[in-house]
Amino acid sequence: MTSGDPACDIEGKGHFASRRAVLGWAASAAWLSFSRPASAQDPPKIPGEVDLLASMVQKLGEPQHATRISPEEAARYADRVPQALIRFWREHGRGAYFDGLYWLCDPEPFDPVLDFIFKQDDEFNPSDMTVVAYTAFGDLKVWHRHRRQMNVSLLLSSVFNPPPSAWHDRSTGQPFSEDYSVSTFASTGKWAFDRDEYELLAAAAARYGALEPGEVYGFFPALQLGGAYRVENLKRVRAAEHFQILAQLDRFKLTRLTPPDPPAYPYGHVEFVRYIGHQDKR
Repeated sequence: MTSGDPACDIEGKGHFASRRAVLGWAASAAWLSFSRPASAQDPPKIPGEVDLLASMVQKLGEPQHATRISPEEAARYADRVPQALIRFWREHGRGAYFDGLYWLCDPEPFDPVLDFIFKQDDEFNPSDMTVVAYTAFGDLKVWHRHRRQMNVSLLLSSVFNPPPSAWHDRSTGQPFSEDYSVSTFASTGKWAFDRDEYELLAAAAARYGALEPGEVYGFFPALQLGGAYRVENLKRVRAAEHFQILAQLDRFKLTRLTPPDPPAYPYGHVEFVRYIGHQDKR
Protein backbone atom coordinates (compact mmCIF):
# COMPACT_ATOMS: atom_id res chain seq x y z
CA MET A 1 0.00 0.00 0.00
CA THR A 2 1.55 3.28 -1.11
CA SER A 3 0.61 6.92 -1.13
CA GLY A 4 1.27 7.31 -4.85
CA ASP A 5 4.23 9.61 -4.24
CA PRO A 6 7.45 7.55 -4.19
CA ALA A 7 9.34 10.14 -2.17
CA CYS A 8 6.61 10.25 0.47
CA ASP A 9 6.55 6.46 0.63
CA ILE A 10 10.29 6.35 1.23
CA GLU A 11 10.19 8.86 4.06
CA GLY A 12 6.85 7.91 5.57
CA LYS A 13 6.79 4.17 6.31
CA GLY A 14 7.81 4.37 9.93
CA HIS A 15 10.33 6.65 11.55
CA PHE A 16 12.66 3.73 12.27
CA ALA A 17 13.43 3.02 8.64
CA SER A 18 13.39 6.58 7.38
CA ARG A 19 15.33 8.40 10.08
CA ARG A 20 18.01 5.86 10.91
CA ALA A 21 18.52 4.39 7.46
CA VAL A 22 18.68 7.68 5.59
CA LEU A 23 20.99 9.38 8.08
CA GLY A 24 23.07 6.23 8.39
CA TRP A 25 23.51 5.89 4.66
CA ALA A 26 24.39 9.57 4.36
CA ALA A 27 26.96 9.46 7.12
CA SER A 28 28.47 6.25 5.78
CA ALA A 29 28.80 7.59 2.25
CA ALA A 30 30.39 10.83 3.42
CA TRP A 31 32.66 9.16 5.97
CA LEU A 32 34.10 6.75 3.43
CA SER A 33 35.43 9.55 1.26
CA PHE A 34 37.92 10.73 3.87
CA SER A 35 41.24 8.92 4.33
CA ARG A 36 41.90 7.19 7.66
CA PRO A 37 44.93 7.19 9.94
CA ALA A 38 47.22 4.22 9.46
CA SER A 39 47.04 1.31 11.89
CA ALA A 40 50.04 0.21 13.90
CA GLN A 41 49.11 -3.40 13.23
CA ASP A 42 48.99 -5.08 9.82
CA PRO A 43 50.35 -2.69 7.16
CA PRO A 44 47.50 -1.55 4.87
CA LYS A 45 47.64 -2.03 1.12
CA ILE A 46 47.25 1.71 0.54
CA PRO A 47 48.71 4.29 2.95
CA GLY A 48 46.09 5.52 5.39
CA GLU A 49 43.82 2.47 5.20
CA VAL A 50 42.84 0.42 8.23
CA ASP A 51 41.21 -3.00 8.57
CA LEU A 52 38.02 -1.85 10.29
CA LEU A 53 36.73 -5.41 10.61
CA ALA A 54 39.75 -6.18 12.77
CA SER A 55 39.13 -2.98 14.72
CA MET A 56 35.52 -4.08 15.25
CA VAL A 57 36.68 -7.33 16.85
CA GLN A 58 39.12 -5.44 19.07
CA LYS A 59 36.34 -3.14 20.30
CA LEU A 60 33.33 -5.46 20.37
CA GLY A 61 34.84 -8.91 20.67
CA GLU A 62 34.16 -11.97 18.56
CA PRO A 63 30.75 -12.23 16.84
CA GLN A 64 28.07 -14.15 18.71
CA HIS A 65 26.93 -17.49 17.26
CA ALA A 66 29.99 -17.38 15.00
CA THR A 67 30.44 -20.02 12.30
CA ARG A 68 33.74 -20.07 10.43
CA ILE A 69 33.76 -20.99 6.76
CA SER A 70 35.72 -23.78 5.10
CA PRO A 71 38.49 -23.26 2.53
CA GLU A 72 36.09 -24.61 -0.10
CA GLU A 73 33.47 -21.99 0.72
CA ALA A 74 36.11 -19.28 0.77
CA ALA A 75 37.10 -20.29 -2.76
CA ARG A 76 33.47 -20.03 -3.94
CA TYR A 77 33.33 -16.37 -2.89
CA ALA A 78 36.79 -15.37 -4.11
CA ASP A 79 35.39 -13.50 -7.12
CA ARG A 80 32.30 -12.15 -5.34
CA VAL A 81 33.61 -10.30 -2.29
CA PRO A 82 37.00 -8.82 -1.33
CA GLN A 83 39.58 -10.93 0.45
CA ALA A 84 39.31 -8.87 3.64
CA LEU A 85 35.78 -10.16 4.19
CA ILE A 86 36.69 -13.74 3.31
CA ARG A 87 39.59 -13.55 5.76
CA PHE A 88 37.20 -12.33 8.46
CA TRP A 89 34.80 -15.21 7.73
CA ARG A 90 37.65 -17.70 8.03
CA GLU A 91 39.28 -16.26 11.14
CA HIS A 92 36.27 -15.01 13.10
CA GLY A 93 33.22 -16.46 11.38
CA ARG A 94 29.81 -15.15 10.46
CA GLY A 95 27.69 -14.14 13.41
CA ALA A 96 25.91 -11.41 15.35
CA TYR A 97 26.68 -8.24 17.24
CA PHE A 98 24.53 -6.29 19.69
CA ASP A 99 22.50 -9.34 20.73
CA GLY A 100 21.28 -10.04 17.22
CA LEU A 101 20.63 -6.51 16.00
CA TYR A 102 23.33 -6.93 13.33
CA TRP A 103 24.28 -10.17 11.56
CA LEU A 104 27.26 -10.85 9.32
CA CYS A 105 25.67 -13.62 7.32
CA ASP A 106 25.95 -16.51 4.93
CA PRO A 107 25.00 -14.85 1.63
CA GLU A 108 23.56 -17.92 -0.09
CA PRO A 109 20.07 -17.99 1.51
CA PHE A 110 19.50 -14.40 0.35
CA ASP A 111 20.48 -14.83 -3.30
CA PRO A 112 16.81 -15.47 -4.27
CA VAL A 113 15.82 -12.18 -2.59
CA LEU A 114 18.26 -10.22 -4.74
CA ASP A 115 17.23 -12.19 -7.83
CA PHE A 116 13.61 -11.20 -7.29
CA ILE A 117 14.21 -7.53 -6.51
CA PHE A 118 16.64 -6.85 -9.35
CA LYS A 119 15.41 -9.19 -12.06
CA GLN A 120 15.42 -7.55 -15.50
CA ASP A 121 16.91 -4.34 -14.14
CA ASP A 122 19.05 -2.71 -16.83
CA GLU A 123 21.54 -1.22 -14.38
CA PHE A 124 21.85 -3.67 -11.47
CA ASN A 125 22.61 -7.33 -12.16
CA PRO A 126 21.93 -9.55 -9.13
CA SER A 127 24.77 -11.88 -10.16
CA ASP A 128 27.14 -9.04 -9.19
CA MET A 129 25.65 -8.74 -5.68
CA THR A 130 26.26 -10.54 -2.40
CA VAL A 131 24.37 -9.96 0.86
CA VAL A 132 27.06 -9.61 3.52
CA ALA A 133 24.97 -8.47 6.50
CA TYR A 134 21.44 -7.73 7.67
CA THR A 135 19.72 -6.20 10.66
CA ALA A 136 17.17 -7.76 12.97
CA PHE A 137 14.35 -5.84 11.25
CA GLY A 138 15.17 -6.04 7.55
CA ASP A 139 17.96 -3.80 6.28
CA LEU A 140 20.44 -5.58 3.99
CA LYS A 141 24.04 -4.65 3.30
CA VAL A 142 24.92 -5.81 -0.20
CA TRP A 143 28.37 -5.88 -1.76
CA HIS A 144 28.39 -5.17 -5.50
CA ARG A 145 31.52 -6.29 -7.30
CA HIS A 146 31.58 -3.13 -9.43
CA ARG A 147 29.55 -0.55 -7.46
CA ARG A 148 30.78 -1.69 -4.06
CA GLN A 149 28.39 -0.90 -1.20
CA MET A 150 24.60 -1.03 -1.55
CA ASN A 151 21.85 -0.82 1.05
CA VAL A 152 18.53 -2.54 0.48
CA SER A 153 15.72 -1.70 2.90
CA LEU A 154 13.05 -4.38 2.90
CA LEU A 155 10.92 -2.20 5.19
CA LEU A 156 10.97 0.75 2.80
CA SER A 157 11.24 -1.22 -0.45
CA SER A 158 14.15 1.02 -1.35
CA VAL A 159 17.70 0.72 -2.66
CA PHE A 160 20.58 3.09 -2.00
CA ASN A 161 23.92 2.90 -3.83
CA PRO A 162 26.36 5.71 -2.98
CA PRO A 163 28.10 7.34 -5.94
CA PRO A 164 31.70 6.34 -6.76
CA SER A 165 32.93 9.44 -4.93
CA ALA A 166 32.00 7.64 -1.69
CA TRP A 167 34.87 5.20 -2.20
CA HIS A 168 37.43 7.70 -3.45
CA ASP A 169 39.79 9.63 -1.18
CA ARG A 170 38.80 13.30 -1.31
CA SER A 171 42.36 14.47 -0.77
CA THR A 172 43.94 12.40 -3.57
CA GLY A 173 41.06 11.45 -5.85
CA GLN A 174 42.28 7.85 -5.76
CA PRO A 175 39.90 4.93 -5.09
CA PHE A 176 40.20 3.12 -1.80
CA SER A 177 41.10 -0.55 -2.02
CA GLU A 178 38.18 -2.96 -2.09
CA ASP A 179 39.45 -4.48 1.16
CA TYR A 180 39.16 -1.11 2.88
CA SER A 181 35.75 -0.40 1.36
CA VAL A 182 34.30 -3.73 2.46
CA SER A 183 35.82 -3.48 5.94
CA THR A 184 34.25 -0.04 6.37
CA PHE A 185 30.94 -1.19 4.93
CA ALA A 186 30.55 -4.52 6.74
CA SER A 187 31.89 -3.46 10.13
CA THR A 188 29.57 -1.96 12.71
CA GLY A 189 29.52 -0.13 16.01
CA LYS A 190 27.11 1.36 18.52
CA TRP A 191 26.92 4.49 16.37
CA ALA A 192 25.26 2.51 13.56
CA PHE A 193 21.90 2.19 15.35
CA ASP A 194 19.75 4.64 17.24
CA ARG A 195 18.18 4.26 20.66
CA ASP A 196 14.79 3.27 19.24
CA GLU A 197 16.28 0.23 17.55
CA TYR A 198 18.09 -0.95 20.67
CA GLU A 199 14.91 -0.47 22.69
CA LEU A 200 12.75 -2.30 20.15
CA LEU A 201 15.22 -5.18 20.02
CA ALA A 202 15.28 -5.47 23.81
CA ALA A 203 11.48 -5.38 24.01
CA ALA A 204 11.14 -7.98 21.25
CA ALA A 205 13.70 -10.29 22.88
CA ALA A 206 11.90 -10.03 26.23
CA ARG A 207 8.54 -10.75 24.64
CA TYR A 208 9.41 -13.36 22.00
CA GLY A 209 12.86 -14.62 22.92
CA ALA A 210 16.28 -13.73 21.56
CA LEU A 211 17.00 -14.30 17.90
CA GLU A 212 18.78 -17.46 16.83
CA PRO A 213 20.99 -17.58 13.72
CA GLY A 214 18.90 -17.16 10.59
CA GLU A 215 16.04 -15.38 12.37
CA VAL A 216 14.71 -11.81 12.37
CA TYR A 217 11.79 -9.95 13.89
CA GLY A 218 9.15 -9.28 11.26
CA PHE A 219 6.29 -6.80 11.40
CA PHE A 220 2.79 -8.25 10.93
CA PRO A 221 1.18 -6.71 9.03
CA ALA A 222 4.21 -5.47 7.13
CA LEU A 223 4.86 -1.74 7.13
CA GLN A 224 4.19 -1.69 3.38
CA LEU A 225 0.69 -2.96 4.13
CA GLY A 226 -0.07 -0.36 6.76
CA GLY A 227 1.46 -2.12 9.74
CA ALA A 228 2.69 -0.13 12.73
CA TYR A 229 6.18 0.05 14.20
CA ARG A 230 5.25 -1.58 17.52
CA VAL A 231 6.68 -4.48 19.47
CA GLU A 232 3.27 -6.17 19.67
CA ASN A 233 3.27 -6.38 15.85
CA LEU A 234 6.51 -8.36 15.72
CA LYS A 235 7.06 -12.09 15.31
CA ARG A 236 10.20 -14.19 15.26
CA VAL A 237 10.55 -15.56 11.74
CA ARG A 238 13.11 -17.15 9.44
CA ALA A 239 15.04 -14.34 7.79
CA ALA A 240 15.40 -15.70 4.25
CA GLU A 241 11.75 -16.67 3.91
CA HIS A 242 10.49 -13.43 5.45
CA PHE A 243 12.74 -11.32 3.26
CA GLN A 244 11.43 -13.08 0.16
CA ILE A 245 7.88 -12.18 1.20
CA LEU A 246 8.79 -8.54 1.86
CA ALA A 247 10.51 -8.33 -1.52
CA GLN A 248 7.18 -9.04 -3.22
CA LEU A 249 5.05 -6.45 -1.42
CA ASP A 250 5.97 -3.32 -3.35
CA ARG A 251 8.08 -2.06 -6.23
CA PHE A 252 11.56 -1.19 -5.07
CA LYS A 253 12.72 2.38 -5.51
CA LEU A 254 16.26 3.47 -6.31
CA THR A 255 17.11 6.48 -4.14
CA ARG A 256 19.89 9.00 -3.78
CA LEU A 257 20.83 11.64 -1.26
CA THR A 258 20.70 15.30 -2.21
CA PRO A 259 23.55 17.63 -1.21
CA PRO A 260 23.38 18.91 2.38
CA ASP A 261 20.86 21.70 2.89
CA PRO A 262 21.17 22.90 6.50
CA PRO A 263 19.54 23.49 8.81
CA ALA A 264 16.59 21.38 7.65
CA TYR A 265 18.67 18.69 5.92
CA PRO A 266 22.24 18.74 7.26
CA TYR A 267 22.99 15.42 5.52
CA GLY A 268 20.75 16.04 2.51
CA HIS A 269 17.46 14.24 2.07
CA VAL A 270 16.40 11.06 0.34
CA GLU A 271 15.22 11.49 -3.23
CA PHE A 272 13.43 9.06 -5.54
CA VAL A 273 15.35 8.27 -8.75
CA ARG A 274 13.42 5.49 -10.46
CA TYR A 275 11.78 2.15 -9.87
CA ILE A 276 13.94 -0.96 -9.84
CA GLY A 277 13.23 -3.35 -12.71
CA HIS A 278 13.17 -3.30 -16.48
CA GLN A 279 13.13 0.27 -17.81
CA ASP A 280 10.87 0.94 -20.78
CA LYS A 281 12.97 3.05 -23.17
CA ARG A 282 9.97 4.27 -25.16
